[in-house]
Amino acid sequence: MSEYCQVDIGLKDQDCLVKTLEELGYKPQIHAKAVPLVGYMGKKRKQKAHIVIPRSQVGSASNDVGFELVNGEYVLRVSQYDQGKAKLRPNQLKQLYAKHKVEKTISGKATKYRLKSKTVDADGRIRIKVAIR
Repeated sequence: MSEYCQVDIGLKDQDCLVKTLEELGYKPQIHAKAVPLVGYMGKKRKQKAHIVIPRSQVGSASNDVGFELVNGEYVLRVSQYDQGKAKLRPNQLKQLYAKHKVEKTISGKATKYRLKSKTVDADGRIRIKVAIR
């Protein structure tokens, strides 16, 4: 049985986190109350999460991957086995999350900013330019 690791990623906005996961190709399940994650043999584990990527979306012998809201920030819970398998690299998660956070912030009616440009470099870095309306 693969042990779960806890990765403090410091993400706070549920909507932006869900959009990030969807952009990575997942269909996350959202729960108001944290639910137990399920291991590769179908048994509930002691680790819990509010946002769950079911193991069926990660791989055939995988465990659920989850994000638990702890003290206002989401903590990534991923098994050692799935760390290399899942498309959930902490740096990539943070970058895509930041993109969604900026887009959400500047799309508000009360904001004085607008999106000027958005590009993706050859190495995958996202560059966003924001301008005053």
